[in-house]
Amino acid sequence: MKIYILLIGLIVGSFLSMLIPRLHNGETGIFFGRSHCAKCKHTLGAVNLIPVFSFLIQRGKCAFCSARISAIYPIIEITTSLTFLALSFQENFIINAILFSILIFIFFYDFLYQEIHDAVMIPGILFALISSIIFGTIQSSALGAVIGISFFGIQWLISKGKWLGSGDIRIGAFMGLMLGWQLTLVAIMSAYLLGTIYSLYLLATKQASQKTAIPLGPFLSLGTALAFFYGDVIIDRYLNLMI
Repeated sequence: MKIYILLIGLIVGSFLSMLIPRLHNGETGIFFGRSHCAKCKHTLGAVNLIPVFSFLIQRGKCAFCSARISAIYPIIEITTSLTFLALSFQENFIINAILFSILIFIFFYDFLYQEIHDAVMIPGILFALISSIIFGTIQSSALGAVIGISFFGIQWLISKGKWLGSGDIRIGAFMGLMLGWQLTLVAIMSAYLLGTIYSLYLLATKQASQKTAIPLGPFLSLGTALAFFYGDVIIDRYLNLMI
């Protein structure tokens, strides 16, 4: 059964790896258009589209023009597959798999382009809202959304958009609806901690300066995942320290 979960994850990851650049480039036929090489535009066959394996067999190059294929494609596929495997040990696999697919989209889209695309973000928020209604967590989820929107919205207003983008406000709404208010707090704290560690590393290794813009979306995605899987443990440990 777990093999099937891994395979489903690879397929969904392959879809995401196709969707992310197509949305950014404004390509038509996103859902029904044929896949093609980004450089030579040659239509790809089924043998060229096997998740991960095609990349390895072709040694990271287009089979038609030998142009380099970004390693981000198999990374997205493997990430999605392993995430689905982890989710298979949780309840409500299908709902969570969809929510985490949106998280993975947020992570890589913002990482690559430093922006959030509403074509996925808005439906994601609506899906998280409907899920919270179905599972009877709407009160906690609504409060979580208010916390997420307020936390990032205030920063956006104070800085006039210099500290973060408006897309982060929508991510905050999604996080809150997905996690509920308590885990949203854990997710935000975790995201900023991870972001700070990463920023200090870049500064220490001189890979960035104090003026370098670092996308927040990837860290919000990681913080949300951390809160989802370990949030209750983190809260219990924190409360034990306070007693």
